[in-house]
Amino acid sequence: MHGEKRFTSTIAKRLDQLGALTKGQRETGSQGMFREEDNLESPIARAALRGYFADLAAGRAEAMSYESFNDWTALRLIDKDAVLLEELPPIQRFLNRVLALPIHIQNALFAEFMRRIADQTERARAAGTLDLGVETLRGEKIEQVSTEDLWTCPKSGAVTRIIGLEVTDPVHVLGAEEALSRNPDKLPMVNRASGRAALISARPMQMYDEDIVTLMRKVVRPNGSSYLEEARFESSAWEEINRPEFAGFWDAEAASLPKTTTTRLYLLTGLLLPIWKDIPTTNERIYRVTPDGAAAMIGRTLSEEGAAALRARFLVSNPQTPQEMLTAALGTTAPVDLGRGLTLTRRRVAGEMRLELGGADKGMIEGLKVMGCFTEIIAFQLRVFLPHGDGIDTGSILARIVGTGPDATRDVASVAAE
Repeated sequence: MHGEKRFTSTIAKRLDQLGALTKGQRETGSQGMFREEDNLESPIARAALRGYFADLAAGRAEAMSYESFNDWTALRLIDKDAVLLEELPPIQRFLNRVLALPIHIQNALFAEFMRRIADQTERARAAGTLDLGVETLRGEKIEQVSTEDLWTCPKSGAVTRIIGLEVTDPVHVLGAEEALSRNPDKLPMVNRASGRAALISARPMQMYDEDIVTLMRKVVRPNGSSYLEEARFESSAWEEINRPEFAGFWDAEAASLPKTTTTRLYLLTGLLLPIWKDIPTTNERIYRVTPDGAAAMIGRTLSEEGAAALRARFLVSNPQTPQEMLTAALGTTAPVDLGRGLTLTRRRVAGEMRLELGGADKGMIEGLKVMGCFTEIIAFQLRVFLPHGDGIDTGSILARIVGTGPDATRDVASVAAE
């Protein structure tokens, strides 16, 4: 019976507590038998229940209507004006009432509720906010590609390092028929604008992220899943299609996907406690990892922007070398002085991060382009950018601009004149 999951939930919670107390790791007690979503009393489960209550009250739940739910459980969710109550029944009361229902109603309610918990958990995991304790980073191939000393403790001499890792994994893509069988609650659709297929939730569901309420639909595609806001879905080009047409679109895209995927991530290792408050909080996952041909290590994950912000934070206040200037620019949105009236600023343009050179007059533009910069007209204004990304030696280009590279004896204007 699905209603009995509340008992396994209690066991999972107690084993996690036992593992944390005895071994310092929650998963020690349960030996990996239970997943995060098996705990029905977690903050994620409470958020999922609040969303489910809202869907029940609004008639978006598939298991039963609000009237039937109220008749069977005697739980009131809305006031006399049909507005969702501020104080909703706690999760323990909901679980107790569900346990007293007939089996088929239990199963229907719990199936929907557990789907919402799984969705909330998946979103939290993708955002890096799911607290899983220490995880083991796994991959078909894990390479350590860089090592940077970030900070050295003046008292102990212990070093904090940023380790760059590349994790390669095989891509497991489901065929159309298997995808349909695994997602019976979703509709086969195609985006007429892009020609891509997806399985999309038949009904929107209310989700809570840090007290922000959003009506969402889950979108399953050959290369993964995501969530789409209801307002964006309604204004999009998605439309329902029949299964044979869907299978054609889906399998064609699945066949074109790469067989492996490589992810770049950064791990902050070494002495962390003294600088913990300075570490960006966008992703707080802790990994244990053994890269190929390297020693095992444990550390906290960083995004590329988070790593840049940390480098800038521990940099001297007045960067002198081109590399220090680049590090400072990548770690903050404040302009970095390059001298000779030029500045370097990190900006987001058309959804991507760019490094903009400010202060360049018309006579310098051609010289900057010769040195490796590029220009773009945005809102009728000519702007100059420094190229940045994989395979681009941004530091060397910046060194030429500030006058410490091979062209140090020539200024920008003289380069343009040649």
